[in-house]
Amino acid sequence: MRPRRNEGGSVAVDGASPGARTGVNPGPLPPELSFRPLKRSDLPLLAEWLRRPHVAQWWRESSDLPAVEAAYGPIIDGSDPTEGFIAVGQGPEQEDGQQGEGHSLAFLQLYRLDDNPEWQRAIAVALAEGDLEVIGPSAGIDYLIGDRTMTGRGLGRTMIAAFVDLVWDRYPDTSAVIVAVDQGNEASWRALEGAGFLRAWAGVLSSEDPSDEGPSYLYVTRRPVG
Repeated sequence: MRPRRNEGGSVAVDGASPGARTGVNPGPLPPELSFRPLKRSDLPLLAEWLRRPHVAQWWRESSDLPAVEAAYGPIIDGSDPTEGFIAVGQGPEQEDGQQGEGHSLAFLQLYRLDDNPEWQRAIAVALAEGDLEVIGPSAGIDYLIGDRTMTGRGLGRTMIAAFVDLVWDRYPDTSAVIVAVDQGNEASWRALEGAGFLRAWAGVLSSEDPSDEGPSYLYVTRRPVG
């Protein structure tokens, strides 16, 4: 089985005004993003994010802390080959010229499809229906923006594009990144398109995983040439 995933992320539609919807002043986007490995001390924050309505609608799993520890602990200790990361916005510059502590914004995970053979077969069957074949090893990613004030402002596409660059660096033999997204999650698939992904397939995935129920899209981006 593949990693737990989120039906393609949890981001508001880029260009929408979250302040108008929620009464929250979003503030400026962080000038720089970085990704650090998920740590066990992040799990309470991840559990809190999973409880938030804008995340829970798409990331359909328990937000109870013991359940989160059971699901993501193996990623942290390395017994699950999936890799988890926290996206951090650059902190403000301090008086001594050093950068202040960054603000945790999002959770992302990446995995090789060949580490998840059942999911790899489901992807291959779907892509074959669209007469598309991905040559060479591929990776998958999932993502959620936990900070509600950062949704709807272009962070999703910026974050995804930067994370794909990380995938190319960490998995130098991969030829493509493939993402499955619920067709109803327009915010997520528009963020993927903004990050350079192309829609490769639409339909119902051949998967026994309950999170794959209903119509999905597959989006693909290929490793740049040169």
